[in-house]
Amino acid sequence: MNVRTRPAAHHMRVVTPHYPAGFTLLELLVVIVIIGIITSVASVSVNVLGRDNQVEEQAKRLNAVISQVREESEMQARDIGLFIERDGYLFMRFDSRRQSWVEIDNDQLLARRELPGGLENRLWLEGREVILKTHDELTALNKHAATTSNLSAKDAVTRQAKDSRVPQIGILSSGDLSPFELRMEREGTMFSWHLLGKPDNSLTVEMTDAPK
Repeated sequence: MNVRTRPAAHHMRVVTPHYPAGFTLLELLVVIVIIGIITSVASVSVNVLGRDNQVEEQAKRLNAVISQVREESEMQARDIGLFIERDGYLFMRFDSRRQSWVEIDNDQLLARRELPGGLENRLWLEGREVILKTHDELTALNKHAATTSNLSAKDAVTRQAKDSRVPQIGILSSGDLSPFELRMEREGTMFSWHLLGKPDNSLTVEMTDAPK
């Protein structure tokens, strides 16, 4: 009688596929950090090459506001002035009763705007650069005038404001615009965005090299 026997168990060999080990959490974190560093370096390189989105945004915003102010100035038949500080700018109106320029602070669009940290204004009139002061420097001058003058504090501040805060750029009700060149730039870089008010009353905004 033939008897069929089953192969012994130890002769059977089971082959299991080999899967590569996955990344550990530490390895993933290292990769993420490296990607972040590369992204930061790329961003800085873009800024060094002149594409500073923050400067561009500020320059184009001011260009748009000046254009709107020109329209309103003609419609309302009133003269508006733009006063440039090294770290910001503000719009002013001429008060015929006081015979002086007064800051417009009741209009959110025209109220003083401070530039983001690291940015600064440079202004040229008739081909000559104007030495600009910061807002804090002008405020200190006003306080000094109020404490050293025989006038009342209110009158002293008003007088000082009239002397030191006369708008450099006029936006007249006739539609005329004072010729000027305003550069907005980031400290330590070689590029800037600038607004150019031309003698024909046109206004342009563009990126340009900024001489140091």
